[in-house]
Amino acid sequence: MKIISGIFILNFLFVSLLYADYDSMKKELEEYTPQKSFAILTGHGVQEAETFPGDTTGVAPGVAKMKTLKKGYEREISNLNSRFVEMGVDEKILKHLSNISSDQDALIKHMGQKIRLNEIRVIAVLRNPAIQAAKKKVRAEILSFDQVMNLDNMLAQYASFTKAIDNKVGPLKGKDSIRMIYPFPGVSSLKGRIVQSQVALVMEKMHIVNKQVIRDLEEAYWDFIFVVKSTKITTETIDAFERLGGGATSLYKSGKTSFQDVIKINIKLEELKEDLVSLKAKKKNIEIRILELLNLPADIRLGKAIVAPQPPNPPRAEALFPIAREHRQELKAIRFQISKLESMVEMSESMIEAQLTLGFSTAENDIVNTTGTDAPKETFATKTMAAMKNNSPVKPVYGLDEPWLAQTRQNLSSLRQTLLTQENATTRMVRNAWFKTDKNRRELNLYQNRILPLAKSSLDVSTREYEAGSIPFPQAIDSYTYWLKVKLTIAKKQADLGISFAELENIVGKKL
Repeated sequence: MKIISGIFILNFLFVSLLYADYDSMKKELEEYTPQKSFAILTGHGVQEAETFPGDTTGVAPGVAKMKTLKKGYEREISNLNSRFVEMGVDEKILKHLSNISSDQDALIKHMGQKIRLNEIRVIAVLRNPAIQAAKKKVRAEILSFDQVMNLDNMLAQYASFTKAIDNKVGPLKGKDSIRMIYPFPGVSSLKGRIVQSQVALVMEKMHIVNKQVIRDLEEAYWDFIFVVKSTKITTETIDAFERLGGGATSLYKSGKTSFQDVIKINIKLEELKEDLVSLKAKKKNIEIRILELLNLPADIRLGKAIVAPQPPNPPRAEALFPIAREHRQELKAIRFQISKLESMVEMSESMIEAQLTLGFSTAENDIVNTTGTDAPKETFATKTMAAMKNNSPVKPVYGLDEPWLAQTRQNLSSLRQTLLTQENATTRMVRNAWFKTDKNRRELNLYQNRILPLAKSSLDVSTREYEAGSIPFPQAIDSYTYWLKVKLTIAKKQADLGISFAELENIVGKKL
């Protein structure tokens, strides 16, 4: 009897030890959520996923990540300061322009006073219809996150109504399908990554529209500056020719020169006056172009243009190559297209091809009320099936032709080659734009610092010698004509330098 009692006590202690921590193990199992089983690309201005303390709704990691990404993109599309800081805009000016950008009358009054390059850049970003349309497209694409999350929420709600019930203890707590989030990367995660790639793609297209509008605006601004300077130079040249004409008339009356000199001066004056008419008409054309980019009426008058500082010296062309490959928005857009197609191919393969594991360690959303040898259903799968009920395939589209998937793979391969082509083309474009900028800067310094003083000296000497009768009239008028050419060339090189530098920044994709 003592032996039997001892054996019973030992068995009881052994069973107690086995059962001692079963409740805590069960609780840990129910509350277990797989680690982050996927990596969503981090876009510019989008923060990494954060934990959500107190969230006991059983939200899958992919859905939580999508919520964070959506908020990040919404903050980026709404935050104007970060984009204007790169332009070097003062905060006071930015605040003032933001306040009057929606008030057309106040903006027209402001534009009628003075035109500054930094200010019209800000106004263009705030008012240009093309930029606003691109922003609307981004906002519309961001809503795709809600579509994916709402689908998962509806599936989760449906699952909550189909959970098994134990009448003795009430509703049992069930978990969502483990196959949706495990193994890597998970269906929800793939859907989130596809949506994120598409949103990032549309965001880069918005940046492309933004920088193209800014480039067109800077080109129009520098053309406007050139026309204004050309008008001033031509007016000064007309005054100089009129003084020369007065001297020629005096010499003709004194019999020291021919009347042909007076006629040639009058012909040159008429040509210059006609140039003034053309410059005035061209100025109006450029004004309309600027007003178009600013979304303002074409019949208003722009104020005095303030010449922007000379662009800084850019780095060496070789140093700009990696910067352009990293920051150029056109390349980023292709990379996001590649990421989107990669996720689509991965999702398609998960619906067609066999899983990486046999699935013995995963449990579906089915409650197991009993365990042991007499249980009607095993807790975990113990075998794999070649087909489902009614001989249906294990995978939804298993055994079907895969033309769409093959087509997507080919498109993906094509995009990778396109990216390589565009990266190589970017290097060439950066080199050409850098060469134009460097050439315009060197020629501007040449004409401004060396040729202009010589042309002015030649003009002064020719004027005195012609009035003294030492040189013939053609030599004197050539000095005046060359002086005009040098002045106009300097104005043109200043405008070309600003335009070429804007084009270089446009290709590189960031402020230099």
